[in-house]
Amino acid sequence: MNLTWSSPYRQPLGMDDKFRLRADIDNVRIDVYLSERLSLPRSQVKRLIEEGHIRVEERVPKSSFKVRKNIEIEGEVPRVEPTLLTPEDIPIRVLYEDDVLLVIDKPKDMVVHPSSGHRKGTLVNAVLSHLREVSRADERPGIVHRLDKGTTGVIIVAKDRKTQEALSRQFHERSVEKVYRAVVEGVVRNDEGVVEGLIGRHPKDRKRMDLVAKGGRYSFSQFKVLKRLEGFTYVEVYPKTGRTHQIRVHMSHAGHPIVGDELYGKRSRKLADRPLLHAYRIVFDHPATGVRLCVEAAVAADMETFVREHAL
Repeated sequence: MNLTWSSPYRQPLGMDDKFRLRADIDNVRIDVYLSERLSLPRSQVKRLIEEGHIRVEERVPKSSFKVRKNIEIEGEVPRVEPTLLTPEDIPIRVLYEDDVLLVIDKPKDMVVHPSSGHRKGTLVNAVLSHLREVSRADERPGIVHRLDKGTTGVIIVAKDRKTQEALSRQFHERSVEKVYRAVVEGVVRNDEGVVEGLIGRHPKDRKRMDLVAKGGRYSFSQFKVLKRLEGFTYVEVYPKTGRTHQIRVHMSHAGHPIVGDELYGKRSRKLADRPLLHAYRIVFDHPATGVRLCVEAAVAADMETFVREHAL
């Protein structure tokens, strides 16, 4: 049985999928900027530019055009047919569910969003199967936010477009409170810390993000020590923004990369089979009732084991 899945990459742009925004940074390529602002793959943004769907001051720019602060960018994202995906009987742990939304405890090594390389075994396939079981197969659910493949913990799924739009606005307005837990390299000296700055693509390694002097987007994270271990530290992190790889980049910049992180880690990259990062708690306003909800996911077993085995 095939069901439709609405694109997880698009923020709600209105019924016509048109947008207009004023740039808030300088000296960054327009395809990179719009990819981040609209939550669209960069390749898709390039195609939109090439096909004339993006305009700056009523002119179609090149993909290499450098955005200037306060310039107005407008355009439209043509509607495409939803991807056909097959529901798969993949076990998921439901933390909260009602008529309009679903909150799941994502396991490690599960890809969230379907793509050309991951059409099966994703969180989406599992969610479609779950909704079919609860007689909601006619809905088009949407992933509201992102977790990396190796990250475990709380992730929200909207069961309809209206709910997805309402939740996406909360993330955009930064009214959602997110709490992560992680095991990092080294013993963190101070009980609390802050990392902030512009996050952009690493100048040499395009797979990595980095704190850059210009051209990136503002990011802010607080963290505190939960427990000091033998050569490691168990921390809680409170990201106020939601940039790509934000916590991984920030903890690495602070000199304490996440254990098991092959992209940003150092000596302990091989001590775990994934970055020991867990989305522990999320707090948001219910899109239908307005009631403030707090949902938690118990720390993943591999993290608990690592903390226990390296206790002082």
